Amino acid sequence: MKEIALIGSPNCGKTTLFNRLTGARQRTGNWPGVTVERKDGKLDINGEKALLIDLPGVYTLHDDIQGLEARIAFDYINSGKPELVLLVIDATRLPQQLELLPELLSTGIPVVLAVNMLDSAEAEGMHVDLVGLEQKTGLPVAGVIGSTGVGLPELKQKISQALQHYNLVNPSRLNIAEIADACYHTTEQKSRTEKIDRWLLHPKLALPVFLLVMYLLFTIAVNFGAVFIDFFDIVLGSLFIDGSRWLLGSIGTPEWLQAVIADGVGGGIQLVGTFIPVIGCLYLCMSILEDSGYLSRAAFVIDRLMAKIGLPGQAFIPLIIGFGCNVPSVMASRALGQASARLTTIFIAPFMSCGARLSVYVFVGTAFFPSQSQNAIFALYILGILVAIFSAWILRHKLFSGLVGANITEMPAYHRPLLRNVLTQTWLRLYSFIWRAGRRIVAVVLLLSVLSSFGTDGSWGNQDTEKSALSATGKWLTPVFTPMGIGEQNWPATVGLFTGLFAKEVVVGTLDTLYSPPETEEPSTERPDFLGDIKAAFTSIIENSAGLVDALTDPLGIGSAQQDATSSQPHSYAAMQQLFPSSWGAFCYLVFILLYAPCVATIGVMQREAGHVWMGFSIIWSLLLSYWLASALWHLCLLASAPVVASSWLALSSLVLYASYRFIIHYMKKGMSEHIPVVNLPG
Repeated sequence: MKEIALIGSPNCGKTTLFNRLTGARQRTGNWPGVTVERKDGKLDINGEKALLIDLPGVYTLHDDIQGLEARIAFDYINSGKPELVLLVIDATRLPQQLELLPELLSTGIPVVLAVNMLDSAEAEGMHVDLVGLEQKTGLPVAGVIGSTGVGLPELKQKISQALQHYNLVNPSRLNIAEIADACYHTTEQKSRTEKIDRWLLHPKLALPVFLLVMYLLFTIAVNFGAVFIDFFDIVLGSLFIDGSRWLLGSIGTPEWLQAVIADGVGGGIQLVGTFIPVIGCLYLCMSILEDSGYLSRAAFVIDRLMAKIGLPGQAFIPLIIGFGCNVPSVMASRALGQASARLTTIFIAPFMSCGARLSVYVFVGTAFFPSQSQNAIFALYILGILVAIFSAWILRHKLFSGLVGANITEMPAYHRPLLRNVLTQTWLRLYSFIWRAGRRIVAVVLLLSVLSSFGTDGSWGNQDTEKSALSATGKWLTPVFTPMGIGEQNWPATVGLFTGLFAKEVVVGTLDTLYSPPETEEPSTERPDFLGDIKAAFTSIIENSAGLVDALTDPLGIGSAQQDATSSQPHSYAAMQQLFPSSWGAFCYLVFILLYAPCVATIGVMQREAGHVWMGFSIIWSLLLSYWLASALWHLCLLASAPVVASSWLALSSLVLYASYRFIIHYMKKGMSEHIPVVNLPG
């Protein structure tokens, strides 16, 4: 089967055109030797099938600018596999887009030009002379509108003719600037994009507008997504947990198998499902911003501030998303061109306080300092940001000091987001999370569920009780956490740290159950009321929608969460207040919750996006830093009552942290080029 390489700069509409040409006949995989996503699809050319390879979006084939992406594109084009290169050009940026042409022609491979976004060019008052462009370059040229499919038959005809007969063009004979002057014309009046940018990129208005857009992105995506979380939780729990347990129990399977299948596999599927609404809404909003042309401008606005910690402006987008959920935050780092920026963003993304952590902050905070809980929560958010900045600064100066390359930001013309394109991009990204990260999440949930269900006496069904192996492990490990303010008998707090690996919001249920355990009940063996559960799931959408207005006006959910925590769970507060040494100890516990290992969903996508080595170093650094900071804060309050012990701990723990930091940096430098794969966002 003949192979055709599809190449172009970022934001040229290459992915839209690829989806139009290949339809549903696509597949994704990795390029040989690196964990970089490759997308290809079958293209029908006059009854014959050809393989269309979607290369990473690049501005040049020289790897000193864009690193891995350019190197992959260069290696593939020079591998001898492609019989033709399809260069996609944004009609609104023709002069800049043609700069890639001489590099492609120098390979000796036939090139076909696809001038895309002709509708946007017309709206901007720009005109491309396609006939003149074909005459000046000597190449087959087709004008297309990838969003609507206009011009695709002509493009396929040009491709077919080039595959059969093609006259090679000497790149030294082409003057790109002269070609652009002859074939590209604009009106003297300001274009639509220039008129909009006059306000959105205004020196004084750009940053406030950017912050407003990010606020709306976070608020709308997270709160609209939250409306459907209970729906997925109820339906998937009924089918895969209750349904599996009933089915296995009805045929007489042992309890351990029911725990593995229902609580492990079923619980993992349920957990993955609860992420779908928020992640889907975030991807939908991101796709709208990306398709409209504003996303690249947002990166430009914040670029100077981010550069101080060695990150491009584009890195701010994934970090903002992290305040909603760390999972899409890590996955959004794919959009970063530089490997160093991508890895650094993945490294610090878990330090952003996600919505799940907020529920823990509110639950514990309301119990120990109800009148100051908002200030405590705000302090935790600021602390996470400061730790992220500090960690990024370390990586920039100690690990990536010689690897940070140039940052290229090209601003496409504004245009109305196309529904088909937005939905396609959203689905592809959501599917990638469900299939790839979901498998890892289910595996980890399965392991933790078995430990939670299996009792020290050999029995099963001991979730959230003192008899479970997980609780026994918590009791055994509690002395390790006493230096950071957890009481010696406060083993429920330690178990909460383990169950928090499922998802941080699980900590609330664990603490509430273990501090005031209800009467244990045997799992129901009756047939689940599937129709009733489905009805309840749809009812939850209506009920959650009713509170959407309040949620949009209170994006952090502090007011409602405080009310819920105070009204529905005060019975557990007395035991919790008794087992923690003081309110300050509870705050130190929250500091550890903020910084320690992220949830299994985030760990799964970190492994997928950056490899197990980088993920491992990130988790180790998080654990060390969280333990040191939480214990240091606790011992600071002991300086007056036990100055020798407190000062000795502060000095010794700081020394251990510094030695660990030197060790981590040393081995990260040693193994970075050999063991740490990176991925890029498909064109």
